[in-house]
Amino acid sequence: MTVTAGHGVDVTLDLTAVRRWLGILHGDSPGHVHICSTGDWAGRIFGDLDAATRYVQHLDAEGREGIYLRITSLATDRTIGGRGGAADSAALPALWADLDLAGPGHNLWCKPDCTTAHVHICPPDCATEHSHTTRELPPDEAAGRAVIAATGLPEPTIWVHSGGGLYPIWLLDQPWHLDGTNLDQAKDLAKRWQAVIEHAAASHGWWYGRGVGDLARVLRIPGTVNRKESLARPCRIVGASPHRYTVAQLQAALDTVMARIAPPEPAPAVGTSLIAAPTGTRAAGQVAPGEDFNVRAEWSQILTPAGWREHYRSDDDVTYWTRPGKPTGISASTNALGTDKLHVFTTSASPLEGDESYSKFGAYAALHFGGDHKQAAKALGNQGYGSPLPEPGHDQAELIRGILGHDPDASVGIAAPATPTQPPAAAPPNTPPLRIWAPEQEVTNPAVAADWLREELGRGRLSGMFRRVDAVVHTPRVGEDGYVPLTDDAANDDGPAQIRPVTDSTLASRITYTYGCYRMVKKGEDWEPVQATFPRTAARIPLDVPDMLPNLRTLRGVVHTPIVRPDGSLLEEPGYDPATGLLHLPEPGLIVPRVPEQPTSSDVADAVKLLMEMIDGFPFVSEHYRANYLGALLTPLLRSLTPPPYKLHAIEAHQPGSGKTLLAQLARLIHGGVFRAELPEDDAELRKQITAILSITTGPVVILDNVSGALKSSTLAGLLTTSLWDDRPLGSTSWTRSTNDRLWTVTGNNISIGGDLPRRTIRTVIDPGQPNPELRTGFAIGNLEGWVTQRRGDLLHALLTLVRAWVAAGRPLPVERASDSYALWVRTVEGILGNAGIGGQFDHASTQVDVGTDDDEWSVFLEAAHKAYQGREWTAKELLADVDTGILITPGKVPLEALPDELAAKAAKHPKGPAGISKSLGWWLRNREGRWAGGLAVRRAGVDVHKVQQWQIHVGQGRTDTP
Repeated sequence: MTVTAGHGVDVTLDLTAVRRWLGILHGDSPGHVHICSTGDWAGRIFGDLDAATRYVQHLDAEGREGIYLRITSLATDRTIGGRGGAADSAALPALWADLDLAGPGHNLWCKPDCTTAHVHICPPDCATEHSHTTRELPPDEAAGRAVIAATGLPEPTIWVHSGGGLYPIWLLDQPWHLDGTNLDQAKDLAKRWQAVIEHAAASHGWWYGRGVGDLARVLRIPGTVNRKESLARPCRIVGASPHRYTVAQLQAALDTVMARIAPPEPAPAVGTSLIAAPTGTRAAGQVAPGEDFNVRAEWSQILTPAGWREHYRSDDDVTYWTRPGKPTGISASTNALGTDKLHVFTTSASPLEGDESYSKFGAYAALHFGGDHKQAAKALGNQGYGSPLPEPGHDQAELIRGILGHDPDASVGIAAPATPTQPPAAAPPNTPPLRIWAPEQEVTNPAVAADWLREELGRGRLSGMFRRVDAVVHTPRVGEDGYVPLTDDAANDDGPAQIRPVTDSTLASRITYTYGCYRMVKKGEDWEPVQATFPRTAARIPLDVPDMLPNLRTLRGVVHTPIVRPDGSLLEEPGYDPATGLLHLPEPGLIVPRVPEQPTSSDVADAVKLLMEMIDGFPFVSEHYRANYLGALLTPLLRSLTPPPYKLHAIEAHQPGSGKTLLAQLARLIHGGVFRAELPEDDAELRKQITAILSITTGPVVILDNVSGALKSSTLAGLLTTSLWDDRPLGSTSWTRSTNDRLWTVTGNNISIGGDLPRRTIRTVIDPGQPNPELRTGFAIGNLEGWVTQRRGDLLHALLTLVRAWVAAGRPLPVERASDSYALWVRTVEGILGNAGIGGQFDHASTQVDVGTDDDEWSVFLEAAHKAYQGREWTAKELLADVDTGILITPGKVPLEALPDELAAKAAKHPKGPAGISKSLGWWLRNREGRWAGGLAVRRAGVDVHKVQQWQIHVGQGRTDTP
């Protein structure tokens, strides 16, 4: 079967290569071979290699996604379950690795609460709403070969490229016949072989799924076609050497590698103090604190207080860690190869050394005591580790003499018998692990502690602290301490990270648990450190003067993807960017390919093609509406290039099930953002939500879903005209200020946009043109949310490519169509889309909201006021007193129905009726001063004797009823 690969090259089954491979692997193997394929993992068993080859040809003709051969031969040709298990093996012809490479079909997904090494790979039709994080894979073939080189294992005999990964194969000089006496030995060899490869991949920061080490493992057959992800790629041999190995040679090589990764404990020096003494130098029954600590402590107790973070954990409790200061990736492992050791990969983990292994006690001493084992052991002894310490006033040397039976400074002699003591009892099950304390920072004098904190805030273990406006804040991510959702409703989402204010209480508590705080206490003639909490008074002093903290960096925003700087360059590196004041916190697993400075026309065409593929199934009413959506999708990347504010993005449809919420969610999946299941009806509640979202969350896209009826809000209208949002939170006497750099998005069916929102809104409208649109089938991408999550890095690359191409072209701008605060943003987006050849015009007049309905309402009010006052001045309070509510003896001058709907609704709720909303009417008039409707407008006319604002109706040309 011949098919065309994604790159345009025909890929055909190579039957000769298939037969050759069957002979290479199993030509001398006893027993039978097993062939299976995607969709039929039970497969078939063959005693003849030619018959097996013909079966491969049959499977290829059916277009199977993958065709596989079992590594070991089978001991029987009887029917077995599937491909059988390890116990069904007859012979092992080789050892192998199965290295997935980054690319289509290999986006490895794991749920946030997953603690095992397995991966979840969503099928194309997955409809489950769950979030995923990805683990990094080697990016290409060269990287895969580098992993094997880093293992220290012998050179592979054959390299196979599977079309999506690499199979290094170590052929044996003759098949290893397996029976009941050596099966476990073979299984252990294969398992440890995979563990070494996993360790080497981790040393490069990449993930390797060593669940491929089972003796019943199947691998693709060279000569077949890999059709995963609807692409066609050849599986082929890409390298070979003359080396074949005996089982004994591979065993010896493996033992050498494992000894290098996990070396044995060094022999203790003669006369070592009991405080840190290993087993060989202590008397019977005595337990050294360091040794007791090695048994009882958890690695998280040692590494987490030093700023290390768990990256992921495999199924046999090997844990991979990320060092402090590194946003993501692998820096070290614990319990590698079955040893309870820390192995450090990186050379940037000072004070730990790169490519070194540490026991728990050794790591504890290095991280918290600068490598001073004696002081580390003393601290552990004070915490209850090891044999009991002497009572206060006892001489420690005397204790050691009593235990060792001689003076530790004298020559070695025969140790006198010592009275054995019982080691501390193990903690009962489910007891939380002890928090490890080591004396680091003295807090005896609060003034001195405050002076230390002045220098420490913003660096070291407090580098996550920043200054925002006039406050100190920190930035916890989802799942980290300090990340507290703003709402308990599971339908809502606050996005990938938050910005939380730091108080003296939270800062003191954080320092207490991050640093080893102590105060000096006099015991006898000596002063000793005693564990203490950091004083709140010392924390309060620097927080009151954030402008006087020299190492506290200014935080202007948090981004989770690369964005464009004002000069057109890209902010791609994780961490704080001094040029923009932005903190780049990429989400774990997100890899965005590098964007060229000068994208070619082919680069741009590929980017446009990918974006169009994503939105292909959405029935945009016109290409202008499609341009509006793509422009909105670009906007989060332009926050430094074209500063806010931005128009409200309204995604509309005529009926439920059309896909408007999905269309909105795609932007949030790509950029990260906040989701709220509904828009608050009350303006006070809306203001509260806006303040919380802007001051605490960080995602650039904010979605307010399922707006119904008329959308009129002076609060929302005001938000859309300012880049800074000021508010006084409920229960507070002080005002907060936040940057409004978000793309606010609403979704709804047939939204009626009124008030001041029409000219502050950009619309995307879709129309499936059929009843029950939710029942549509036949989409090119079945699980679009899963597809976007999987291709997120590529989609960001595509959007950034469009921007970089526009910058490289000299930033061409279309003719200016308006001069308001949105003009630069609209022209920039229009220029980017036009430079990329995307049809439609961003914010085209045909997509803008028809303001006639709202003008009619405003016109009714102006007509009523004009008729009531005939050109004279009036106040808001006076007009409301003249509203005819139907309960007065003398009818009022202004009909109740003349009040705009929003004011009428407030009047109906107020206990005083219309008289109670004079302040709201005053704001309403200020926001509409000079706005003409029906030839009338309202303008300020000074103040009355009570200094209350007066208003007057002005009549425009063309009206004949001028008073």
